[in-house]
Amino acid sequence: MTTTVTPGRTSSHSERLAIRASYGSLGLACVGFLLEAISFTYFQQNFGLDTPRLAWLAGFLGAVLLTLAVTLHIDHLAYRIGRSAVTLIIAGGVLASAVDLPFVVNPLLIDEPGWSNWFQAVWATGFVALGVGLASIAIHKEKQIERNLAQVADLGATDPADVTVHASFFSLISAATGAILYALGAFQQVGDPTGTRQAWVLQVLGMVLIAVGIISHIEHLGRHIGQGAVVFATLGAILFAVANLPYAIDPSTTASVGWGHVCGYSSGAGVLCGAIALGLVILRKRSVDARSATS
Repeated sequence: MTTTVTPGRTSSHSERLAIRASYGSLGLACVGFLLEAISFTYFQQNFGLDTPRLAWLAGFLGAVLLTLAVTLHIDHLAYRIGRSAVTLIIAGGVLASAVDLPFVVNPLLIDEPGWSNWFQAVWATGFVALGVGLASIAIHKEKQIERNLAQVADLGATDPADVTVHASFFSLISAATGAILYALGAFQQVGDPTGTRQAWVLQVLGMVLIAVGIISHIEHLGRHIGQGAVVFATLGAILFAVANLPYAIDPSTTASVGWGHVCGYSSGAGVLCGAIALGLVILRKRSVDARSATS
């Protein structure tokens, strides 16, 4: 998608601070993260074995709501980050919801090797879609910069920094690489749900890089969505990143009930922090909208 920046166009301070996502989109995403927190807390404790139907249902509905939240915001997102990136991110959400559906119908299917392998493969493919989508945002930004720099040379009136993708290349590439590494680790668990050290190391490293991508974008995020939301988003990324660390150190701990609870609560708390961050974004949006209405 090509974005044209009009020479000499300026935005007011309130316009720059405005949160474009609708309350409906933010609300759906917030509830989606809450449901995913429930699902991860139960699932991570035993890798799906004997996981209650409620946990599978929470994961399925959470992914559906998160995908709907992105879809509701698709027009603005397509303008900002490119339609191909939005399509890939939505595809990742669809895969994340589809992966839980068979086990909502019958949770015991996870004990069957064929369905267990299907779960792991589809889950990993969803992260591939996310990683490629993040990489396409970086490509979209590069094209915008090239075109805007050309406009500066020709017209002398366009700010070369005035692009719709505010995240740095470092932030985008870190997160994209992290998603791909996580997917590679998850793919290695197809046929071996307990995983090898390499599989777990790749997943932990992947999540750490995703967290680095978020943290490196903290300055812009803080101005836009508020420091409170950024703190919880960062904390959530870190908690989720280190949840599988014990398994990367010693894969035999996958048989430990105690470590299963620690990892389950860590990943669940990480996702819960995402829900809290979105709740704070909703409150900030109300505040900014109120100030804009009275100014």
